[in-house]
Parts: sequence; C-alpha cells; structure tokens
Amino acid sequence: MALPRITVLLLPVLLAACAGERAMRVDPVALRFATALETAEDGADAVVTRMDAFERLAMREEAAIAFAERRRRAGPPRVTPPGAGAAEAAGLVLTPAFTALGTYAHVLNQLAGGPPPEEPFLAPDGAGLVRAAAEGLDGVRETTGKTVPASVREAGLAGIAALAALPVTAAGQDNPRALAAQAAPQVGAVTALLRAVIGAEPGQGTRGVLRARRDLLDASHARFLAAIAADQRLGPGERYAIYRSIADLHETDPAPGHFTALAELLDRLDAANAALAAGSADGSEKVAAFEAAVARLGALAETSRRG
Repeated sequence: MALPRITVLLLPVLLAACAGERAMRVDPVALRFATALETAEDGADAVVTRMDAFERLAMREEAAIAFAERRRRAGPPRVTPPGAGAAEAAGLVLTPAFTALGTYAHVLNQLAGGPPPEEPFLAPDGAGLVRAAAEGLDGVRETTGKTVPASVREAGLAGIAALAALPVTAAGQDNPRALAAQAAPQVGAVTALLRAVIGAEPGQGTRGVLRARRDLLDASHARFLAAIAADQRLGPGERYAIYRSIADLHETDPAPGHFTALAELLDRLDAANAALAAGSADGSEKVAAFEAAVARLGALAETSRRG
C-alpha cells in the first residue's frame, strides 16, 4: 500500500554537525535499536503479505471443496475472486503504524550517530497515515468481529501522527536517549493499538481468525479426502493425484505463528525503547532481544509448514 509523503525534510539541525561532533555523540546501542526498527517494517510487510496470500488460498479451497461436494447455493456455479480477509485488514493498520515507527527510527538513527542519508528524507503525511489506519481498523472490525477499544484506538492514532511529525518536533533534539523518552508514550500507544489488532492471545483478533481459517481448511481437506477414498468410481491414479495436490498445498502453507512472532516483536520493541529512554544498564540486552525478534520475523515470512 503506497502511503502519502509530504515535504522533503533535510533535518538541518540533525545533519549540520561536523564529523567530529557526530563521532563524539555516537550511541551504539541507540543506533542498533534504530537500525533494527527500520528493518522491522520490511518483516511486518512480508508477514502480512504471506498470511494474506494464505487466507485467500484458503477461501478458494473452501469454495472449490463446497462445489465438489455439491454444497452450493441454487443457481449456476460462479467463480469469483476471494474477498479481503483479516490479514489484509490488519495490514492496512500495520503499514501506516510501521511507517510512523520507521520515521522515529530514522530520526533516532541520525541522533545516535548513524551515517547521513544518501537521499533527502521524505517525511510521511501524518494525517494521511492516521486516515489509512482508521480505515484499516474499520476493516479489522468487519473481518474479525473485534472492535478495538476507543481509548486504545484514539491513543494509537494520535501516536502515529506524533511519530510521523518527529522530523519537525524533534529538530532541536541532540540526545538520542532524550528522544527515546520523548517518543516513549507514542511508541507505547502505537504498539498497544497493533497488539489489539493482532490479538492479545493466540485465539483472539487477527491471529484467532487466521488460526480458525487454517483449522477449517485442514478439516475440509480431511473430510474431502475421506470422501475421495470411499468413492469406488475413482481409480488409484485419480485418488493419488487428488491426494498429492492437497499435500502440495499443505507443504507451501505458511508456518504457524506469524502473527504471534509479530506480537513478540512489539513487546520487545517497547522494552528496548523503554530501556533506552531510562538509560538502563540492560539496554544493550533489551536491544539484542529486539534485534533477534526482528530477524526471526523476517525469517519466518519465508518458512512453510514443511519447515
């Protein structure tokens, strides 16, 4: 989903320091955190894309099995593309939220002593991000039956706007730890919003819908294969071909736990940012845990049930 971006901001206050001054204020732990947070957006996008593809496949399979079993409405059969599901709706919230978090990561990266960007930074349109996330939340309600509490919704949307505005509001900031403290309430509000969308527990929210979709598909395939095995009109070759086609589908299914890994990443993001903001002695350890969660999410996006 392409999200709006506005005026090119060169972050003059952040980038005007000379090389010696930048070297004096390098904060390796904050820099690691900022780098991991910038990477997290790609992992979240990949997970949503993978789960959306699975959900659409499951919808097509359900329709095909219903047709094969002659469980369909009256009238001629029609082949229609599957509609949007819970994964796509969640993605419509995750995308603007991670764009805002990525903006925070960009500003933090510069304050922590990261290399100047090769190209001018395009700041996101905060109002556009909020509108996109609000529309996504409406989709989440329609696809999961879950309404995010009003307080969590409003705080999360305000957090998205505030993080998107950091290139302007943090222009006078020169301390990455102070920036982490400044952004902590907004980071917490945004991650709380995303947890509510994903589901606080495995059986809730988006991941609850996707788990139910997977269980339903498995049950439908098992029932269909049982009917095929009992059908004496089919020969061994035909039964073999049908079995292999279903087995092939299962081997390419995404591995369970994609959204669980995303929820874990959000927890570790909060913990790492809080440690930075407080200047905690375990800051490096918290950031390492966050880095591991980002790496796991990226790897999980490519794995299947076959392993």
